[in-house]
Amino acid sequence: MKKIVSLLITGLVLCAGAMAQSKDVKQDKKELKNSVKDKKEDKKETRKDLGHLRIKSAMQKNREVGRHRRSIHKQGEHLENHGVKHPVASAKHQVHEEKEAKKDKD
Repeated sequence: MKKIVSLLITGLVLCAGAMAQSKDVKQDKKELKNSVKDKKEDKKETRKDLGHLRIKSAMQKNREVGRHRRSIHKQGEHLENHGVKHPVASAKHQVHEEKEAKKDKD
């Protein structure tokens, strides 16, 4: 009887831990997608500044793009450790699909 109760309690603890992790992973995926979107926008602004020969502004924004890139890769590593396969690539695909869907509506 004691074995069954201890196994049941252990199972419940493991299930609760797994459920709590899944919510955390979903939130992390959403943050990663937003980071990818922000990086893309900043990169576009940087290229626009370079096109208009605003070198100082472009250099500062390019540093920000680098910070975004490093952040994205750290978030990707964190998600890979939690069992998500190719989190950065899938986030990039989702951002692209959303952009295409928005373009099709217009």
